[in-house]
Amino acid sequence: MILESYLAKIGRKPVGVTTALLVLAGVTLVSGLGLWQERYFSDSQLFLAGSAINMAVIWAAYRIDVALSPKITSLLPDMDQSIYRVALWFGVYGVVNVAFFWVALPAYHQIGLIGAGFDLSWALRVSFFILSGSLIAAGLTELAYAFGQWRTNQNEVEQMQEKQLQTELEAVKQQVNPHFLFNCLNSLSVLITDAPGTAEKFVDEMSKVYRYQLSVNGPDKEDILVTLDSELRFIKSYIYLLETRFENGISITLDLKEVFLTGQMVPLTFQILIDHAIHYNMVSSARPLHISIATTETGQLEFRHNRQPKMLTMPPDAPGIHVLINRYKFLFNRAGAVQLKEDDHEFAIILPLIFT
Repeated sequence: MILESYLAKIGRKPVGVTTALLVLAGVTLVSGLGLWQERYFSDSQLFLAGSAINMAVIWAAYRIDVALSPKITSLLPDMDQSIYRVALWFGVYGVVNVAFFWVALPAYHQIGLIGAGFDLSWALRVSFFILSGSLIAAGLTELAYAFGQWRTNQNEVEQMQEKQLQTELEAVKQQVNPHFLFNCLNSLSVLITDAPGTAEKFVDEMSKVYRYQLSVNGPDKEDILVTLDSELRFIKSYIYLLETRFENGISITLDLKEVFLTGQMVPLTFQILIDHAIHYNMVSSARPLHISIATTETGQLEFRHNRQPKMLTMPPDAPGIHVLINRYKFLFNRAGAVQLKEDDHEFAIILPLIFT
């Protein structure tokens, strides 16, 4: 409790009044016991008067120590200057704390707490123990400072990683749009001549898809995540466009439990995964591509499709899907957040849903 409170004070964290008083009372009792041993608790006058003086002295010394501590960190801010900081803190704390003890000696004599005569050996012995405590305090201050610096660095690294991943994902999503528009226009040109009724519905679903893409990619977007429910409504329109385009060459089934629809996910996850499957696998009536999107019993997203690789020379990995996977891993900040399984016959990936 004392260590935690001390670190909190040095780290500029708010500490409750009750906690501060408890720590002060604890240090006061320890100092009284060190000064007067068993007499401290057996003599009520000594206990009350000694505690009052010690509490005032300890609080005043502590306030000066806290005021001087930031000056040392500003003078020696680098992590490789740890030894010099500890030495300087020790020097400052030692001088301040011992000085306050010697200032308090006349008060101890005035009310008869340490006898009639001045005991130099006793005062020097107490000063030595105060210096020992100051060395411990210097070490704790360095520990708190090092932890604060480490946490600040970690936060900066995480922010940089998040910004980089988000930028890469935005680039992937922007790359999807031109291909999507080109393919849709090709399909629409055929439908206008052969099936005008279907062309009208195709345009309606296409507008829904683009409206959603603009909402998650546009400058007015509010969140970096979307709900499974909104992603589901989008992907139904997208699936209609794909099934119109490929006809019997593609089959996409959805099995998303209603209880998980409030879960959050990275926008356009399904589109990136579907486009990855289409890009690297043959899609034809003779060899249809079967895609399954479902939620697991534990509230995860499961995406599966049969593997029938195209007989083309192309990079084995798609950057889009790996950016997506890294984004999910970063959001969960732990191993096992994404499970990727692939063999000669099937590709499967399990992604987490985020519930807040």
